[in-house]
Order: sequence, then structure tokens, then C-alpha cells
Amino acid sequence: MDSVRIMLAAHSADDRKLISSLLTDEALRVVSSFRPDADGLRKASSQPADVLLVGTRAQPTQELDFAERMFTTRSDITIILLAPALDSRTLARAMECGIARVIDISSSEHDICSHITATAHRDLNRRNTTQKIASYDSKIVACYSPKGGVGKTTLAVNLAYALATMNKKVALIDLSLQFGEVGVFLDIAKGDTIADMVEEHSFELSTIKSYLIRHQSGIQVMLSSSSPEYAELIQSTHINAILSTLRTEFDYVVVDMGVTFGDCAIAAMETADTILLVVNEDIASLHDAKRSIKVMEALNQQDKLRIVVNKDGISTITVKNVANLLEATPVLVIPFDLKAAMLAVNRGIPMLSCAPNSKASKEIRAFAQAMIRRM
Repeated sequence: MDSVRIMLAAHSADDRKLISSLLTDEALRVVSSFRPDADGLRKASSQPADVLLVGTRAQPTQELDFAERMFTTRSDITIILLAPALDSRTLARAMECGIARVIDISSSEHDICSHITATAHRDLNRRNTTQKIASYDSKIVACYSPKGGVGKTTLAVNLAYALATMNKKVALIDLSLQFGEVGVFLDIAKGDTIADMVEEHSFELSTIKSYLIRHQSGIQVMLSSSSPEYAELIQSTHINAILSTLRTEFDYVVVDMGVTFGDCAIAAMETADTILLVVNEDIASLHDAKRSIKVMEALNQQDKLRIVVNKDGISTITVKNVANLLEATPVLVIPFDLKAAMLAVNRGIPMLSCAPNSKASKEIRAFAQAMIRRM
């Protein structure tokens, strides 16, 4: 980037004139200026530029709305706000609108120019890196069941463990946001959670990674909310940002989902490459699974759906019965092994670690190996 092409948006002609006069660096070139309104949106949508500089000598309100609309339509530009010093609430709002940098308009000309140049180059490097990584062949695997107690978390934890032992870089995300138990299954007593991360309002890879807890197996774990009320902080946009960002760093992102079809669950399913629907061989589980499949079909997610039968052998209902009822052949059948499963949970160790020779462990390990071969 030899020079930085700037679109300048400010409501008054005086503000546009003042801000232009502050851009004394020859590398900063204003290519267009307009008001942050509907006409400005039309002009900015097609103007070749590197930076959208939104400026005001007052507290920004309409300016932030304008920046937010531009952020959703122009992923190829860096948005910078030049305004008086902001309070913490307005600053947080600016970050949520996609503004990459807030610069105090009372700063010196040198500082303003330096901040604009540094931010533009940093954002360009980030976008170029993201484009290069976009071809990274990572997979997001969501483990879901509409019914509790079927072994969804057992599958998620042990599948992540199996992949990690095969030298794959694995992140395990607990999206059972109110009552997640991944920490219990891995003997992680406490730590930063997904709610803590969301409160930081930053979804850069470095920030997300700082909230991952490294398990001794090598799995990087993001814990669910520490208390049910914190789950309300997490929105579907956060889930999209977290999973999409982690995709650039990990071979596999395994998601242990909750039982509800909320916005966050739908976001995870839409981002996932594979949805493992875990069922047991009992009428209640299969009834709920059948209803879930219809919902996934309505969401156009049916092509990602794969059936996993857990606790095989607990009833007179057979795998063939399950396949006929759900109209799909299970990709994984895990034998019922209560002793191994309880030993694992009570010790906070993956079943594949504490009972590697159990039939259940062997099936999950074989499934993980097949997943790797398919990649």
C-alpha cells in the first residue's frame, strides 16, 4: 500500500474541511467526501478506497449508525472514527459497529496521521492473512441432541481427545451455555469462560485464544458460562465470529451444544461442516431426534446431519430400527459401557484415556481416524 485512499464522511462542510486539513501526511489521500447519510452510503458502496474516516466535533450518534451499515457492506475497507474523547459506553458501541480505531480529534496532526496509517496497514495485513488462510482445510463438528443424558458431551470430549492424540490441533467449545459440563469431564475446575470473552468485545484470533484453556491432552477448551444468567450475554453473531475465527487456527473445532434450538445453536449449526445428532435406543430420544431432523430440514442443514447411536444395547430397539425410523444409517454406533463412562466422568479423564480398550473407546477412536482419512 503506497498511499492510503480515504473516504471522508462528516455531516458539516466545516468538519470535512477541518478534518481534511489535519491529514498532512502525503501518503494519506482523500478520494471522496460526503455526509454520513443515505446518499453517503450510496457513494461509499462503490468508491475504491482503503479507509472510511468518519469524523465529527460532537458526540457521534448518526455517525456510528452509518459506520455500522458500512461495516456490513464493505469488508474490504478499514473504518476509523475521529471524534472527541468518548465515554466507555460510546466506545463499546463504536467497537460493536466495526470501527477499527477511535482517534481523539484533539490529537496532533502527526498523531492522527500516524494512527490512520498504522491502522490501515494493520487491517490490510489482517485481511490478506485471512484470505491466505481461507483455504486451510479445517472442520467444525457440532455434537447435538435435543434430549439430555444421551451422551452428547461424552462424544464431544472423547472425539476431541482422539483427534488430539492423532496430532491434530483441536479446539473444544462448550456451547451448552447454561449448564455446560465439558469442564467437569476434563477436570477443569474453573477458568475464563465464553461469557468473559464476549464481554471483551473483541473477536481477534489472539483474543479468542487467550480465553482457551489448554488441557494436558493438547485440547484447547473454551468453557461455557459460569452461571446460567451469563448465557444471555452471548448472541448468535458472537458464535459466528468465534467459530469462523477458530477455523483459521485449528484442524478441528468440536462444539458441544445445548439441547435447545436457540439463535446461538442455529448459528453454530450453520457454521459447522458436520452435525452429529446423538440418539439413544429409546422411544423418547428417537421421538425428539425425529422432530429435530424436521427443524434442521427447515433450516436447510440436513445435508450436514449424521446420526450417532450411543449406548447401543440398552434396549430391544436395534440400530436397524433407529435407521428405519430416522431414515438414515448411523455413521457411528457406540456400545453401552457404563463402567468405562462412569470411571471417566468421576475421574475427570476422557474415556479414551482411562479405558482405552473398552469397546466404546475403540469405536470413537476408529471414527476419528476415519474423519482424518476423509480430509
